[in-house]
Amino acid sequence: MEKKVTPFAGQSSFAKEISTLVQTLSGNNASVLLIGEKGTGRRLIAQHIHSHCDGYFFEINCRSFTEAQVIDSFENAGRMISYGQRITLFVSFTDALSMAMQTAFLEMIKKTAEKNLNLKIICAAERPLEALVSAGVFLSELYARLSTVVLNVPPLRQRKEDIIPIAQAYLLRFSRKSGLGFTEFSEGAKAALLNSFWQGNADELINAVQRAFIVGKPPVISESDLGFMLGTPAVGETVEAIGKDGGDKSLKTAIDAFKREYIIRILSENGWNQTKAAAVLGIQRTYVIRLMNELHIDRK
Repeated sequence: MEKKVTPFAGQSSFAKEISTLVQTLSGNNASVLLIGEKGTGRRLIAQHIHSHCDGYFFEINCRSFTEAQVIDSFENAGRMISYGQRITLFVSFTDALSMAMQTAFLEMIKKTAEKNLNLKIICAAERPLEALVSAGVFLSELYARLSTVVLNVPPLRQRKEDIIPIAQAYLLRFSRKSGLGFTEFSEGAKAALLNSFWQGNADELINAVQRAFIVGKPPVISESDLGFMLGTPAVGETVEAIGKDGGDKSLKTAIDAFKREYIIRILSENGWNQTKAAAVLGIQRTYVIRLMNELHIDRK
């Protein structure tokens, strides 16, 4: 029986390819390795592969858990499989595994293979694991077992055909849940969505839609409802302005300019709540404060 998961939305060749691949990938126990930036939908792909399988979806987040918790989770997953349960094991941020974690993961896989137990492994990483193997920080045997099928998940800015379909799908989803009558985006709002860099990929886009949904008035989301985009130049404009008229063109200046605009955007999007902004950025609140001081960011 298929599980109910969020449907795929998008018109890019990648979105179409994934929609047809999931059934094939779910029909066997071949491991799947998803490489791509955070927020590109790697977990959604894993859920869709699992949705055509029986058993449990068991997730281990290697970045959120401590080393001891990750190792314990691998042992728990191994016990569940030994009891006859079919498991889809989704390991996110696999490139963050320490050597001790990698060893525990490999041992669990070996024991499962020896007993011919029913395990589907799907891993997600931001960096190519092959490069980590070459650098001597990732076990080559573990990589070989995880990389039967490798899928590179492109960032949202490289598949712009998916931006409006994803935004529209979530607008309708939020509208149905709330009972509000939102139906579409204005042409100006669509242009603003298409012209954004989307550093946070689909996750950032979904947050933007939710924000616009909260402040907008049905039935149409207007460009002004996407207020987090206003008052901060687009990435391309920021880059274009750097070093203009003989100014400083150093890489540090460019990086600081981008960081400043992006942090202002996230703070604005979250009502200048530093704790919420830190959660979105994936850093500590104290580091947000430090960056605000270093980059001269003040709420206007």
